[in-house]
Amino acid sequence: MNSTVTHPAASSSARISAAEDELSAKAARSTPLTRRFKAAYGFGSMADGVVAAGFGFFLLFYLTAVCGMSGTLAGTAKLIALLVDAVADPAIGLASDRARSRLGRRLPFMIGSLLPFALAFGLLFTIPSLLSGGQQFLFVTICLVILRLSLSFFVLPFTAVGAEATDDYAERASIVSYRLTFQNAGILFGVVMGLGVFMSGPSGLLAADKYIPYAWTCAAVMLVAGVIAIRAVFGALPRLHGAKPDETPFLSGFIRELAELSRNRSFLVLFGTVLTYFLAYSAHVSLALHASRYFWNLDSRAIQLVLLSTTLGPLLGGPISAFALRYIEKRTLSIGAFLAIAIFLMWPPLLQLYGPFSLDPAAATAILFVNGLLVGTAIMIGGVGFQSMLADTADEHEWLFGVRREGLFFSGLTLAYKAASGLGGLIAGIALDLIHFPTDLSAREPGQGIPQDILDRLALISGPLPALFALTAPLFLFGYHLTRKKHVQIITDLEERKAKEAGTGN
Repeated sequence: MNSTVTHPAASSSARISAAEDELSAKAARSTPLTRRFKAAYGFGSMADGVVAAGFGFFLLFYLTAVCGMSGTLAGTAKLIALLVDAVADPAIGLASDRARSRLGRRLPFMIGSLLPFALAFGLLFTIPSLLSGGQQFLFVTICLVILRLSLSFFVLPFTAVGAEATDDYAERASIVSYRLTFQNAGILFGVVMGLGVFMSGPSGLLAADKYIPYAWTCAAVMLVAGVIAIRAVFGALPRLHGAKPDETPFLSGFIRELAELSRNRSFLVLFGTVLTYFLAYSAHVSLALHASRYFWNLDSRAIQLVLLSTTLGPLLGGPISAFALRYIEKRTLSIGAFLAIAIFLMWPPLLQLYGPFSLDPAAATAILFVNGLLVGTAIMIGGVGFQSMLADTADEHEWLFGVRREGLFFSGLTLAYKAASGLGGLIAGIALDLIHFPTDLSAREPGQGIPQDILDRLALISGPLPALFALTAPLFLFGYHLTRKKHVQIITDLEERKAKEAGTGN
């Protein structure tokens, strides 16, 4: 009886205490973030970048050309892992939104996931030579599932912190810029370690034993980057939102919040953009190594330069986006960047196939390097605008529904990204099989060529085909209407609401 009577009062007291804590965090967030924090926090994205390099550039080539798996099986393994992870992501995101501990909402997930995803990455490129067929497929799939799930347990809470650490419209773009810069640094590291160190030389890409030290070196770097990010997030705990008291059971609360998410127009627009863009990007990246080596006939050093150019482009894109966002809405900037990416993916293969002259490897390297710089610049510009739009949309969601759900928000977009990436990887693998691209390259005699008609089709599936998907991505953004002016009004309304909840306003 007593517990039933006093429960509402206890609940009310907890809510008042949570509101007071929120006001304290709000005061802390009014202090500008230091560059030291942004750099330490952003450094955590190196782990994600290293995974992106191995997963995007090397994995499909390693599984098909080195390990002898069919493109369809390799693509299916990637798709299974990404779909399992994508389904789990919303639950992971909501769990990190609702968690209550002395380390806050996010840190426990980051700490617990760091070691598993580093180990899974190392094992993925250490496939025992005795495995083949179904056993090989099962080993790869299990490693991929563990890698993707544990990475989500780290990345989703980590990314949510970037949206929580400040309420400032412009500073959020700065945080995203730091995060994307270090993510690209991780991709740069992964490419250099692969093509420039461990797999250098004429036959390095086809030697299975070269991938083992590469993978474990990358795993060590992931651990270091993760520890640095965890320390940065720990220092930022006073700035972060706390979980509001919520007695709703997790499952019913999860269903309710997914329903609310589906009613948020801004989120649905961003979801559609991510889905179509990463379908294109994943298909392109999965085939980049095949196309560079066999269609463009580049050696390892030239391939390294071309792949590095995409990771160097963000060094230009960061300052450009920071300047442009002073005068241009985030939506407008992102639309222009995504359209540019589609054009840059399409034109080099079409020039080589149907242009008035053919490029030799040296000329192709120069053109692809410059084009890669432009792609990387556009990716950075579009990414800064897009991801900071997502943080603004999280504020709009709280304004509409009364709860902060950065983790659920980012997990929803990550679901779209991973589902699209898995499908894009599967499309790339199936396309390789459809054009009859050989899977016995590591066993072939040196100089044994691939028929030109297969190489021509490889060019089309690696460039123009993904570009057609990419062209549809920015069309969704025309439905996004959360402007700078509207966001300022939302923040003002939220501050007034929280002051009233704490009993300090009218």
